Amino acid sequence: MTTATPDFAPDQPLAREPAVWAAAFGLAALAGCAAVAVAPLAAYVWLIALFGIPHVVAEMRYCDERFSGRSSRLALGLIGAILLSLATVRVLGTYGVLSGSLSGPLELILGGMLAFAAAFFMRRFKLLGFAIAALVAFGALYYPLATFLIWAWLHNLTPLGFVADALPRHKRLPAIALLCIPFFVVPAFVALGGLDWIALTLFSHDATQAGSAFGAGLRPLQSFLPSRMALDDAIPLFQAAVVSQVMHYVAVIALMPRLLKHGAARDGRLAPWPSWPVFYGLLAVAGLASTAFYAIDFGEARSAYALAAALHSWIELPIFLMALGGGFSLARPGSRTSQSLPAPTPH
Repeated sequence: MTTATPDFAPDQPLAREPAVWAAAFGLAALAGCAAVAVAPLAAYVWLIALFGIPHVVAEMRYCDERFSGRSSRLALGLIGAILLSLATVRVLGTYGVLSGSLSGPLELILGGMLAFAAAFFMRRFKLLGFAIAALVAFGALYYPLATFLIWAWLHNLTPLGFVADALPRHKRLPAIALLCIPFFVVPAFVALGGLDWIALTLFSHDATQAGSAFGAGLRPLQSFLPSRMALDDAIPLFQAAVVSQVMHYVAVIALMPRLLKHGAARDGRLAPWPSWPVFYGLLAVAGLASTAFYAIDFGEARSAYALAAALHSWIELPIFLMALGGGFSLARPGSRTSQSLPAPTPH
C-alpha cells in the first residue's frame, strides 16, 4: 500500500512552523521539569504508562512511511529476520526460559548484527557501520549492563537523526542546533543539579523523598542507571533522563508525524496505516489501556512494554546507519520512488 504523493517538499514543515515546534518543546520542558522536580520516580512511571506504547507505534509508523519504500527487499528481509530473532530472545529472557546472563548479551549481539547488516548496504562510511557493530559486540561480551544503559540514554536522542534525514542539507544545521536546546541543554542543566537546587531553595522540596507510582518503588532508576548508585547521586541524572525522554515522546508522537504529513513520507509503506485522526484516537485508547495495565501489575506491564521498546529502539540503529551511508537510495521495484533521486541523508 502506498502513501499519497506529498504536497510539499520535505524541507518545508520546520520552515513554516517554527513557532509550533518551539512552543511544543517549550511546554514539554516546563511540564517535564516540573514533574521530575516534584516526584521523578512517579513522573517516569506515568510517562511510560500513558505514552510508552503510543510513542512506539508512532515511531514505527514514521519508520515505515519514511524508509520502507526506499529500502531493497533484501535489506527489509535481512533486518526483519534479525529483529524477529532479537524479539524472541527478549521474550525468552523476560519469562525465564533463558537466564538474564545469557539473554542480555545475546540480544546485544543481535543488535550488533543489525549494525553489521546495515553496513553491508551502506555505500559510504562502511567502516563506521562495521566499527559500531564491533563496539556493540564488545559491549555484549564484556560490559552488557553498561551497554544497555548507554543505549537507553542514546535512544532518546534519535529524533535528531530523524529530523536531519527529513531535511535538505542547507536546513539541517540550523534545525539541529535549535533542537540541541531541549535535547541537550535542558537535560544537562537538570543533570548538574540545577533543578534540584531550585526545588530546595525556593520550595524546600527534596525529590529523593518523593514517592513512586503503581508500586514501582525505586525500580525505575534501573532503566538508566546502575542499581548500586547512591540515591542522592542518582536522582539528578535520572531526572535528566526523564526530561530527555519527555522531549523524545513529544517529537515522536506530536511533531515527526507533521513531517510525514507535509512531505517526508515516501511511497512503498508496508502497513495499511489508518487516517491520522483515527490513528491518534487509537493511540489514546492504547495509552489508557496501558495505564490500566500498569496500575494492575507494574512488573508485568513493564515486561510487556520492554519487548515493544526493544524492537522500536533497535530498529533505529540500522535505519540511521543506512541513512548515513546512502543505503536507502535503492527503492523497491515497482514503487513510485524507484525512479526518483535519493532522499536527503545526514552527513
